[in-house]
Amino acid sequence: MSRILITIPTWNEEVVIGDNLTILREAVSRLLPQHDVLIEVADNGSTDRTRTIVHEVMEYGAGNAHGSDPSVEVQLLELSGKGKGIAIRRSWERHLGDADILAFMDADLAADLAALPALVDCVAVGKSDLVCGSRYVEGSRIERGFARDVMSKTYRVLQRAILHLPVQDAQCGFKAISSRAAAALLPHCLEDGWMFDTELIAFASGKGMSVAEIPVAWIEHRDPRRRSALRLFRHGWGFISGLWRIRTRV
Repeated sequence: MSRILITIPTWNEEVVIGDNLTILREAVSRLLPQHDVLIEVADNGSTDRTRTIVHEVMEYGAGNAHGSDPSVEVQLLELSGKGKGIAIRRSWERHLGDADILAFMDADLAADLAALPALVDCVAVGKSDLVCGSRYVEGSRIERGFARDVMSKTYRVLQRAILHLPVQDAQCGFKAISSRAAAALLPHCLEDGWMFDTELIAFASGKGMSVAEIPVAWIEHRDPRRRSALRLFRHGWGFISGLWRIRTRV
């Protein structure tokens, strides 16, 4: 049995966080019964009811999402700084000593949770140091908007050309790493935002660690009440400059 931390970075996710914690708890109980799992919501200073809803889930086991499994513990890490990278890094750092495997996934659960066992088992059996969900390998499936799909494919080309990463999909929000590998890599990771994934993979590859990809079914949820923090064109330029920034450090 492995001790697993699943981190969910959030910022103003009141629309989905309650229901999705229920879905994730149920999936963990069903798909990872042999493991001891902790779900930690790492919140980047939400100004809506995200933190309140998570506290309700922690206290009552359901909050606004009825039927969640109280046997799977949920914690909340409250952060003031914004950024996906900050949220994941701080959560992972504080659990290096009590978790064997560290994972993260996006709050909207766009990656089909049926891939959880494959994500975890690759690390648990020592097959890979870092495992990345991928929307672009054989067996994967993707449903997303045209603009985001074009940007994602363009970014794939750039990241492979500039950083020579050993993966097809660096940005999929569904990854797991051994605590040993994370302890070696996190001190080098300086990206606070969306480039954290790419930086993590780049350093893992540069240090000769084993990096694997598994196929995922990826379905972007288009709830009109939920606003994504990602702005395609503004963050697109940030991705490009971030690639060169990471290259100078690796």
